Amino acid sequence: MRIGIIQTADAPTDIATVPDWLDDALAAAPAADLLLLPELALCGYQHQEAIRRMALPSSGETLRRLAALARARRQALVFGYAESDGDARYNAMLAIDAQGNVCANYRKIHLWSGYEQALFRAGDRLTGFSLQGFRFGMAICYDLDFPELVRAQALTGMDCLLCISATTSGYDVVPRHVVPARAYENGCYIAFANRSDGDGAFACIGQSRIVGPDGDILASAPAAGAFTLSATLDRQTLTRWRRLHPWATDRRHDQYLNGVMPAD
Repeated sequence: MRIGIIQTADAPTDIATVPDWLDDALAAAPAADLLLLPELALCGYQHQEAIRRMALPSSGETLRRLAALARARRQALVFGYAESDGDARYNAMLAIDAQGNVCANYRKIHLWSGYEQALFRAGDRLTGFSLQGFRFGMAICYDLDFPELVRAQALTGMDCLLCISATTSGYDVVPRHVVPARAYENGCYIAFANRSDGDGAFACIGQSRIVGPDGDILASAPAAGAFTLSATLDRQTLTRWRRLHPWATDRRHDQYLNGVMPAD
């Protein structure tokens, strides 16, 4: 299965332009079965006013038009957006298959700092979906800092984690080291789609990448500017790696709290 990432450096300016903006962003997309766009792709991360103004219901007319776009392109689309649900607002990511059907909608569980906490309500459940024989997990940015979240999904049979992000300046450690580490320790692929808006209060650093289950970087993007990349998810590679590194059966969960020093 071929997976592609569209690293974006801008965002739509109003709800009416969202379908055309996405259509333009996809114009340079690689040939892939699934295309992944970054955190809050449909509204941007920098401006609270824009995030509030451009929040969308998960089943509204705008997202129906995006589903039609996926169907017309015959490509699955996964992207970040601000979701409105009654009085609540969520930092969310939506997965739409190549037939235009919604596969999953995930709401970010771990909200970063007071900025996100003032804008969004935290999600309360992990979400995933299956496509072409692969099981996908979902995570948004700060979620990746919690190994438990990725491990919990790996224990359910996840083959590839789709992580969308707005990782900012000073956190190069995330694409360079955390992403490969999470892939290696869970024997799964990770597709990490980061924003690359290089200005404003939250200057995002790009460096989107796709990493194999051995932690090897299969494809990567530069630190600045819009960019597209792709790589193949290979079932035989997953099977071979997991056979040689059976962490799921070797783990000793019953022992991990034994002998831990008591808290002060």
